[in-house]
Amino acid sequence: MKTKKILALGACALSLLFTVACSDEMDPNDPASVRKHLTKQGIPFTPNKFMSYIAQNDTAAMSLFLKAAYDINSTDGNGNSAVAIAVNKGKVDILQYLIQHGAKLDGTNSNGKTYLEDAIENKHREVAQLLISKMQESGEIQSTAPAVALAAKTGDAEVLKMLGDAGAPLEVRGADSYFPIHLAVKGGNYDAMVYLISKGVDVNAKCGQGYSVLDWAKNEGYTRLIAYLKKHGAKNTPAYIKEFGK
Repeated sequence: MKTKKILALGACALSLLFTVACSDEMDPNDPASVRKHLTKQGIPFTPNKFMSYIAQNDTAAMSLFLKAAYDINSTDGNGNSAVAIAVNKGKVDILQYLIQHGAKLDGTNSNGKTYLEDAIENKHREVAQLLISKMQESGEIQSTAPAVALAAKTGDAEVLKMLGDAGAPLEVRGADSYFPIHLAVKGGNYDAMVYLISKGVDVNAKCGQGYSVLDWAKNEGYTRLIAYLKKHGAKNTPAYIKEFGK
């Protein structure tokens, strides 16, 4: 009788140990279980930690966070989302990964710039191309006038063409009263100007001050741009001629 009781107690103890051991195993399909695993590993379940994996290209660790029900659109202590970090660092593969896992592309970074504007400023053309293609798919391409203006202003004819080919508006007056063609010319950006003209923008559009595209080209002394503009019908305004002569 005593032997049976000892055996029964041993069986119970073994069963309890087995249950505890099983409960310590991570269930990848249970977010709570994954979070518990991260805690046991001393890994903080925070946006800052998730962002650190971007710099390391560690999609395995990122995937573990997502299994723990991490919000992929969360922002870090500086106000940047994972997409903002990936864009700023030019990490196109990580950006693709984030998009595939539901990251939104309509946000801004901590400086208030859209993701596309940040990609253009940092000359991350592969990233810009990916963003543009996704915005074309979603119909958001029509909201990219500020990005068009930036590409024209910085003389990035390659990105300007990406935008134009995707259906972005190339002739929207900005808050500064300039059209993209004005910004391209004011900056002496010949290739950007040529592309815009090839797409049929108005070469005689006036800025908010009343000056034409050719007025600005002459004001800056860009002889190559002046010749091209005149060849395509650009004219000085009467006000400019009166003030500065032909």
